[in-house]
Amino acid sequence: MRTVTSPDYLNCRFAKEVEEQLNNAGDLFFQAIANADGVPYQFIFGTGNEEGYYINVGYGIKQLLGVTPSEFTEPFFVRLIEEINPVSDDIPKARSESRERIIKGEIQKYKAEILVNTPDGVKKWIKDSAIPVTDDKTGRVTGLLGIFNDITEHKQTLIQLDKALERASESDRLKTAFLNNLPHEIRTPLNAIVGFSTLLGEPGQDMNDRMEFSDIITHSSDHLLEIVDDVLEISKIEAKIVRVIRKEVNLNQMFQRVYDRFKPLANEKNIILRYDTPIDEREIIIISDSYKIFQSLTNIIGNAIKFTKAGKVEFGFCIKEGKIEFYISDTGIGIAQEHQPNIFKPFYQAESSSTKRPEGTGLGLSIAKAYIELLGGRIWFKSEPGEGSVFYFTIPNERRLTI
Repeated sequence: MRTVTSPDYLNCRFAKEVEEQLNNAGDLFFQAIANADGVPYQFIFGTGNEEGYYINVGYGIKQLLGVTPSEFTEPFFVRLIEEINPVSDDIPKARSESRERIIKGEIQKYKAEILVNTPDGVKKWIKDSAIPVTDDKTGRVTGLLGIFNDITEHKQTLIQLDKALERASESDRLKTAFLNNLPHEIRTPLNAIVGFSTLLGEPGQDMNDRMEFSDIITHSSDHLLEIVDDVLEISKIEAKIVRVIRKEVNLNQMFQRVYDRFKPLANEKNIILRYDTPIDEREIIIISDSYKIFQSLTNIIGNAIKFTKAGKVEFGFCIKEGKIEFYISDTGIGIAQEHQPNIFKPFYQAESSSTKRPEGTGLGLSIAKAYIELLGGRIWFKSEPGEGSVFYFTIPNERRLTI
């Protein structure tokens, strides 16, 4: 657009000098844009789509797209585009349709976020902001004056924020379902404790009945204690107040303790339970948190036995690549494909009847994962529905230095 020249300017003794400064103002403006990390450009429409050409492209195009200003053409740019997201509803997504409406004067300000795949294979988000350039004589729109800005980091931040909000929303939803189900989980063992305690006090009960009632009360008490412990522990984990207490851990002795704990339950279900430890060392003693390793093992093995109707459950460990790698395998029902991405989420099983445990809070795997990561390890699994599962986790193989 050409401005009106004032009489004062025409009579100015420094008219030529000022005119030169005004002619150079465009260059200074482009430099100011480049200084603000933008890439200025001028674009002239051709007779058809992809027949236009760019002029006065800022040198920042090299850093942005990996080409020099002279190499930056409309066909080249169009080939890089994977997605166009207009910032307002009046701007079409299709580049060709936007071009037509700009030429007709229907779009006075063009703004869009464009996803490109650079020649180096790097995906970037670019904000394209442009205004039409009109020929003074004909009044026709001949091109655009615009700026490219790299907004990749900004877009990634927004995407991560959306994912975080989605995870938080999902967690709140699952937590609500869990809390709604918790009274039932607590009431079941509590009713058994109260009911069978009452029966114990009634006259006429023989010794066998009393022993059976006592076993039910003991089992229900253990179940109730497990529920309370899991709820308290997951609360501490989410509040990030769980501490790691490192001391000497004898893994062979720990495995024997785990085996002794679950052997009676395995016998009840006619399941083979066995464990394996490296035979090249009689005792392996590491420095770690004994309680967290033990709880992780019992949570996973407990799950394996609960969901195995026949066959066997095996667990063991080996030393691999400077780490202790544990495994727990079973011949149980396996994990359905749709549930596998969520299996370690807190409260997930409390909502789904197809994955809910026969008894318990459904927090065991979440607690195990949190413990293992606190110890500097990781956990993963392989599972096929109807063919069982194998859970693996690692912890650092940290030994006490001996002099």
